[in-house]
Amino acid sequence: MRWPSDHPAVTDPALAEWAGGVDSVAPPGAEPLGVLRHLVGRRVATKTCTQTHQLGVLKIFARPRARGNIRRLNALHASSIRHLVPRPLGVDASGHVSLVEWVEGDIFDQVPSADFADAAWQVGDALRVLHNSDVQLDRSWDVHNELAVLQKRQTSIVDRLLQSFGGEGTIVEALASERLVTAHRDCHPHQAVLGLGTARWIDLDDCAMAPAGLDVGNMIAHLRRDAATGLRSVGTTGLAIVAFEQGYGDVPPTTRIWEQLSLLRLCGLAESRHSRPDWALAIAELVEYPLVAG
Repeated sequence: MRWPSDHPAVTDPALAEWAGGVDSVAPPGAEPLGVLRHLVGRRVATKTCTQTHQLGVLKIFARPRARGNIRRLNALHASSIRHLVPRPLGVDASGHVSLVEWVEGDIFDQVPSADFADAAWQVGDALRVLHNSDVQLDRSWDVHNELAVLQKRQTSIVDRLLQSFGGEGTIVEALASERLVTAHRDCHPHQAVLGLGTARWIDLDDCAMAPAGLDVGNMIAHLRRDAATGLRSVGTTGLAIVAFEQGYGDVPPTTRIWEQLSLLRLCGLAESRHSRPDWALAIAELVEYPLVAG
């Protein structure tokens, strides 16, 4: 594949080392159409097009994550929920490069406000189907893993809020015995694509067996974050959350706790990754006391 001179596959040393593996995954004549996301020193996702006009998402990872990601995506695609996930197209021998189908449609977080609640219902329904599937993935994720990630995102605001909840022990006690389901594990409005009357999930690199409340709470937290930071109106967001929960059905009883943990993580990301202390303060105001109730 011919990379533009300013593409991260050329300019990012941690990724350039593995960019040669692209030729064993992408069909001859494939061309990059644009960078979808670049995390410096970690990974880059690029929209690509073949000579037969097939669209795909090509990812280069600094660490050999691609093999496991494609293995889990293959497990999802081989099941009754194949219609909800992209088709895996290949992985290179090093495990640093993968190619998956491009999913055409409207990304949930870009749907106009007039259609947002209807789209939210579809997203909730698609999440219910994912969680109710019988796919067994080869890794799991629980509250201990989630708290470890939260500690990496911990800022002064997050630390103060977390201490106000009585520490991690109370949270672990409330969530430690939850049943694990087939979960997206990075479930937020930019990961669902609407089309043909249903929603499909994209970017399943983090999928794992995890508590259902983690996905449900994370989606709700992102919706509330967008309202708090002015990206979406409070009224539209409220209707969307109701519709999302109705589409999902019986939301897990621990959803509120997971939602609050996600808000804490989003608060830390706003401050440390996005350099938006104003967003961090707005998100912090959404955190309720106590975190673990009854």
